[in-house]
Amino acid sequence: MEPYPNSPESDPVPQGKGTAPASVKTAVKLIWANIALSILSTVVTFASLDSIVDTGMQGTSGGDRDTVRLTVIVSAVIGLIIGVALAALFAYFIAKGANWARIVYTVLLGLGIVFVLFGLFGSQPVLLLVLSVLSLAISVAILYFLYRPESSRYFKGEQA
Repeated sequence: MEPYPNSPESDPVPQGKGTAPASVKTAVKLIWANIALSILSTVVTFASLDSIVDTGMQGTSGGDRDTVRLTVIVSAVIGLIIGVALAALFAYFIAKGANWARIVYTVLLGLGIVFVLFGLFGSQPVLLLVLSVLSLAISVAILYFLYRPESSRYFKGEQA
């Protein structure tokens, strides 16, 4: 039996995604801006801790002030760590053109938008409210840039 002949053509090498279009780069920058806002919101939360605890105490009957304070602190720190880590991870993979990251980030961002909208109706310090509205606007802009036609082509691996 004769061996198969070698092909005169070289094996096709899959091309990379290439350079991300401006819309994807803008979306990634906005993700980082949202991360910065999250950090700033946590700082404001700690600066406004007494006011937040007072508001939390109004909804409880005979609750322990220290328990409310600890709950706010733990929630803020854990939320910040998980939120920043996930957002940074998604920013990295989105910049590399991973469509799965775009889809998962979209779902998480959509849930975040819903929570922010519900949070706008609660009582919170004015500065936290302003930061929430700003974060909401940035989140909508991220979605806009992630789903521009040139972004979609990039995530599908099509060359411009």
